[in-house]
Amino acid sequence: MIKQVVVGALAVVMGCAAPTPAPDARPAESAQLPSAGTSPKTAAATATSGAGAGAAGAASAPPPQDAATPELPQDGGARTGADAAADGPLQPGSAPPADAGDAAFSATNKILPPLESQELTSRASALFDAIVKNEPALADPFWFPKEPFIPLKDVKDPGKYWDNLHAAYLNDVKTMHRKRKGWEGARFVGFEVGSRPKWVPPGDEVNKIGYYRSLHGKLKYEIDGKPASIDVHTIISWQGRWYITHLGDFKKR
Repeated sequence: MIKQVVVGALAVVMGCAAPTPAPDARPAESAQLPSAGTSPKTAAATATSGAGAGAAGAASAPPPQDAATPELPQDGGARTGADAAADGPLQPGSAPPADAGDAAFSATNKILPPLESQELTSRASALFDAIVKNEPALADPFWFPKEPFIPLKDVKDPGKYWDNLHAAYLNDVKTMHRKRKGWEGARFVGFEVGSRPKWVPPGDEVNKIGYYRSLHGKLKYEIDGKPASIDVHTIISWQGRWYITHLGDFKKR
């Protein structure tokens, strides 16, 4: 009996003296713990891949952009006049500065003028009035201006050449007036561009700057209730507008 009491007392004392087990350490939130059925080899591979993904994410993050560094065009550089001249037609825009080279003028002159427009109709109407009234000066708005003609043409004296062509233009107006005995009742209808506009590159037709050209346009009118037309031999483009360079058939001169 006494022995049992002693044994019980020793058990109580030993139970009180036993150290309290430390709480389980909680894993970091970013760590990946293997499941109960995962082998040690697989667990090691999982841990390694997790660490690698973190490093890869840090490496793939784009560096902060330097605000002082300008953004370059998609093609890696700015367009030059020569580059633009090799491209297709440009959309309507402003002309290059007066001191620009031939390539820049050629590039901006790749603006295909509209086949119909109010300003074209207005200048064609002025030509028709000049023919009806036999007043050639009224036709000047439809004639190619002298200022752009000089850098356009690759001839010895482009200014003198323009003078000769302009004189022929004014003479053509008089000639066309004489083709009818009378112009009473004549009414302007409109202008129709002739052949499909063709791009004439620099070097063709003794020109240094390219342009679009159309042949045999029609100055349409009515007289005595009947439709009629006058042939306009050659028009070319300049900065989005059509201009006459030959009213009559210049080859016969």
